[in-house]
Amino acid sequence: MTNDLFEKATRLNETLFEQFSKAAEMQMNAFRRYADVTMEQARKVSEVRDLEGLKALTGDQAETLKSLSEQFTADWKAWQDYFNESREQFGKVFEKVPEESTKPGPKAAK
Repeated sequence: MTNDLFEKATRLNETLFEQFSKAAEMQMNAFRRYADVTMEQARKVSEVRDLEGLKALTGDQAETLKSLSEQFTADWKAWQDYFNESREQFGKVFEKVPEESTKPGPKAAK
């Protein structure tokens, strides 16, 4: 029983580490993308010198907002996929235990 408990804990810890690593990577990638967009927009604003530049900037802002909306939707879908995958992985951690205990092994033979 103690070995079974350690095996469960080990599988759970491995799954937690793997899933949290994926979440951290997803967050860092999203942060980089949005920070890059922010820096690019700040640069463009700082370059506006006249009314024509302002008009060009506002046109560019609409394009940027559309792009951000699409990226946000893609990020949201990626997070939903991540949560579904995590749920499946955690389910597998706990599903394996009953399957293993029903298999005849050295303990059953004793």
